[in-house]
Amino acid sequence: MKRLLYLFIGVFICCAAGSTLFSCGEPVESTTSRSVAQFTFDSASVTKKLDSLTVVALNTVIGDSVITEKTASVSSASVPLSYTKTETTVVFKFVKNVNDTIWITHTNTPHFISMDAGIAMYYHIDNVRHTSHAIDSVSIINPEVDTNEKNNIRLHF
Repeated sequence: MKRLLYLFIGVFICCAAGSTLFSCGEPVESTTSRSVAQFTFDSASVTKKLDSLTVVALNTVIGDSVITEKTASVSSASVPLSYTKTETTVVFKFVKNVNDTIWITHTNTPHFISMDAGIAMYYHIDNVRHTSHAIDSVSIINPEVDTNEKNNIRLHF
């Protein structure tokens, strides 16, 4: 009888430990994604076509981040904005060593999603400055950047 009790307790402990072990390995699914600014490219001239583009976000959490590298026939790009700073610098590298830099000034607002997903950063684009080597002008289409993908900034060439 005593052995049966020890066997029962041993099986119970093994089942409890196994259940805990297997449930800890399950990933928590997040229904949200990171808030990123959506850039679209507009070229009024057929001769000014984007044959190759590399997009680099400077001074991100992990250093300089290459967003798009040597992409041909590109029409848009998704760029993460800074969590900790109120200005994000993005470099657009075109063919023939033509580079343009864009400085995006924004207001950061933490937004609680859930206990599992945590906090997402939402942004309001306040101002955009740029160099004009290949870019003619920049338009803010939608200043609100959140987890819903929508066009935020249009670059005109």
